[in-house]
Amino acid sequence: MLFSSKNRNRLVGIDIGTTAAKLIELSRVGRAIRVDHYSYEPIAPGLIIEHQIKDIEQVGAAVQRLLARSGTKLKRAAGCVSSTNVISKGITVQSDIGEDELDALVEVEADRVVPYALDDVNIDYVNLGKSPQGDGEDQLQLVVCRKSVVESLAAVMEEADLEPAAVDVDHFALARVNSFVSESEMGSGKNKTAALMDFGFNTSRLLVFHDNRIIYTRENPYGGRQLIDSISQKYGLPPQDAAHALRNNELADTFKNDVLKPFVKTLMQEILRTLQFFYSSSTHNKVDKFLITGGCAQIGNIDKFIEKRIEVPTAILNPFAATRLGPKVDQARFRRDIPSLGVAAGLALRGVE
Repeated sequence: MLFSSKNRNRLVGIDIGTTAAKLIELSRVGRAIRVDHYSYEPIAPGLIIEHQIKDIEQVGAAVQRLLARSGTKLKRAAGCVSSTNVISKGITVQSDIGEDELDALVEVEADRVVPYALDDVNIDYVNLGKSPQGDGEDQLQLVVCRKSVVESLAAVMEEADLEPAAVDVDHFALARVNSFVSESEMGSGKNKTAALMDFGFNTSRLLVFHDNRIIYTRENPYGGRQLIDSISQKYGLPPQDAAHALRNNELADTFKNDVLKPFVKTLMQEILRTLQFFYSSSTHNKVDKFLITGGCAQIGNIDKFIEKRIEVPTAILNPFAATRLGPKVDQARFRRDIPSLGVAAGLALRGVE
């Protein structure tokens, strides 16, 4: 196709979660980055359970609706698997190691950590740069994932007539966003420690970065499900209707006092406990900034409540603070959903790097 080389690296980032799929398409306009397309599509309960896709056809249909709603014309997509489905290990290698020797070393290291046959897994690695342990060495992040998990994600993309151009890990997508944001909000991130809480539906995850590298992760079995369940019980709504009512601010006036306040109180306790686990297992006794993303980050003033409770500057992760919005983006809906778009943004950034 004429001028197709201009779109050679362009892709959409698609985050397929337990309750919704999100899409972001970015482009470069001069030195600036622009959001060209965005959309959000609910996923019916039971289609994804514990990060496993149970119905490829129906999830693929949801992604097709996501694409149609967004208006994007791109067919290349980056998706991600959950870190719970991944085994990851840091290794150090000589900087001048040959490609064949490196591949052999990576396979040996993978064999040491994988509890099943290497024929059943995908193995990859990323070079993180010079190792702080000494000159002449590089630090690599080894990543291993079951082929069945990757193939299920690829099958969903293909069901939606997409080319699965890249499969990432959700943690690494968020790390990419953290680096992108820190360049404008925290300088280079050097000698800075930032914590990021990603609120999922079933679980929440804490990622801690120092010098823009992940130094700690922890998963906590507390997320948006508890709030949806409380709404369902209080107002007699099916979970899907409860989620819709919450998202569209259609709940009764009693919601804030009877449901939201108790949930937020428990959420604060979980955040404090998770941070304490980090402090007790590392040499750090503080973080410079606390960022939040995911569904619960959409709760009004949640960042202010957290900041007051943990006494650390807190903000909603906003990958788009320094970006432009294209004319086809519904600005009101987009700004409402920003707290849930962290992973999708990290995937989309692969297309403008």
